[in-house]
Amino acid sequence: MHRLTKFGLGAVVGSSLVLAWGYWHALGHAHLHLRVDDHALKSAHVLYGSPHDVHLTLRDRAGGLLAVAQSVEPQGYILAVHPDASIGNCERRDGPGAAVQAPPGGYAACYQRYSAWFAEWVPRVHSADVVVGACALRGVPVVVHRSNSEWLLWWVPLPHVGGLPRQYFELSLAIDSRACTPLT
Repeated sequence: MHRLTKFGLGAVVGSSLVLAWGYWHALGHAHLHLRVDDHALKSAHVLYGSPHDVHLTLRDRAGGLLAVAQSVEPQGYILAVHPDASIGNCERRDGPGAAVQAPPGGYAACYQRYSAWFAEWVPRVHSADVVVGACALRGVPVVVHRSNSEWLLWWVPLPHVGGLPRQYFELSLAIDSRACTPLT
């Protein structure tokens, strides 16, 4: 009976440590999705569109610089740019003819550092300076959505469930680039 108690206690402690590590890792790493909703691109089928040639300066509540981001053309999605040029936005391709060689360890190592950087500043985002074409706006309010629900399942050995846990952030802001005004 004593052996069974030790085994049960070991299983509980081991499981708790696995979950605690997952929670700790999720707090230190994040995935970020940036979205600018441009109501000037409204059509009969959509209320707003995603503009191209976007430049963002993300700021905290005091107006301090947290990060800069820009759209990747021609696709138009927006990525934050790490201040360390060897990381950038991790959009690199290995091999001959690559514009930029990936750092040692390739994309996975780059993204590990990139996602740790997100966890440092993204929760503090409050506003953004936005440039879309000829429209330049300062202090546009940013809506921050955060999710940290996958840390409980990080250990599951399924490709669509497991993997290292991260927080998920979506930063969204609304503008009208034609009138060059922020929307709330």
